[in-house]
Amino acid sequence: MPPAAMGVTGRYEEYSKKEIQFIETELKDWFLQRRFGMERNMAIKKALDDNNFTGLSMANSSVPDAQKVMWSDIVQGKPELDESLSSNAKQMKAEMYTKMFKESTDLDHPCRIPGSTYLRCLTDSFKEKATTRQMKCLPSFETFDACRKGIMQQQASALENALIKQDIADRRAKALFERRAILLDTQSSC
Repeated sequence: MPPAAMGVTGRYEEYSKKEIQFIETELKDWFLQRRFGMERNMAIKKALDDNNFTGLSMANSSVPDAQKVMWSDIVQGKPELDESLSSNAKQMKAEMYTKMFKESTDLDHPCRIPGSTYLRCLTDSFKEKATTRQMKCLPSFETFDACRKGIMQQQASALENALIKQDIADRRAKALFERRAILLDTQSSC
């Protein structure tokens, strides 16, 4: 029946049906986006866990404690060589830091050069006293530390933006669901 021939109630019912269809389509899209996002994130986490990737948070429980400590030094602390270690142990620890860092960063990583410079300084000066080594390597560590902090800030900002977008989408879906319920109630009462 053409819209002009319908009464006000008939047009409202037709409009309500179309709006409900639109809302249901939007809700399905929202649900599928959330579901695919969850499945993608779970698959990524599983792949990272299976390969002992720990990330910046060190949340992988299967990584050995010694590697967690060294990773924490690289990501948050300061890779250093203890004076209590022998000369060979200092050299080995410096090489372990360097190997771990190089394996965890690709050539395009913004901190690759500053981190490698600091760790090379640490490796080259493992025979020297701690104070001499610190004075020699401090400028390169400060550059590396500034780079790390910048990366952490970028990740925190990206996480915050992603959570804001997700919250907006969730609130929109909630409003659509409530609107759908109202329309269904009015349809059933007519």
